[in-house]
Amino acid sequence: MKTVNFTPAEMELRVARFKELKPQSNSYDANVGIPQEAYEMMTARTLYLLMSPKNQGGPMAQHPAVTTDDKMSVIIAECPPGDGPLLHAHQFTRETFFCLNGRFKIQWGDEGESETFLDPLDMIAVPPGVVRRFENVSDETARLLVWINGDSEEAFNDIDHPQIEADRLADKFGDDILDKMRTIGVTFEAGVEDGRDAAE
Repeated sequence: MKTVNFTPAEMELRVARFKELKPQSNSYDANVGIPQEAYEMMTARTLYLLMSPKNQGGPMAQHPAVTTDDKMSVIIAECPPGDGPLLHAHQFTRETFFCLNGRFKIQWGDEGESETFLDPLDMIAVPPGVVRRFENVSDETARLLVWINGDSEEAFNDIDHPQIEADRLADKFGDDILDKMRTIGVTFEAGVEDGRDAAE
């Protein structure tokens, strides 16, 4: 079988150097009027996008260290104690969490009513359509490796939040925050039947 040779420079384009990564929250557009605190509440405090498909869409797909033809996104969520994203569902993609250090609570259900805990080197694979969130429950800054697989690049812009989270954001930042979030692709229809359901 024929092999492929890469130069060191070509291979370096396929390397994600953690010390050089910029958090996704640095990519949010302050001109849209979304406070950084609201953005970080939605996504977890610090997300580092290690790798994603070339044309991945969505509000958390800015400037990956490595682009790939694979339909996979790889992220490190770095969370201080008590930090984690809002409840959300991935409608078409599969999300897997792997605890690197610390301890994470993983919640699922339309209101986060079920939970389990991940200790270092524990993993959970969450199917599409399940509302979920994670939270660092340790007393140290903890990291969670997250990878998301889909069948197409278009499938990656599939994150949806339940109404309970829309209410939480509006209570904290005012009703207009929801419209501002929608301008960057955030939706709040998880659990509501819509045209996407008919395609199944």
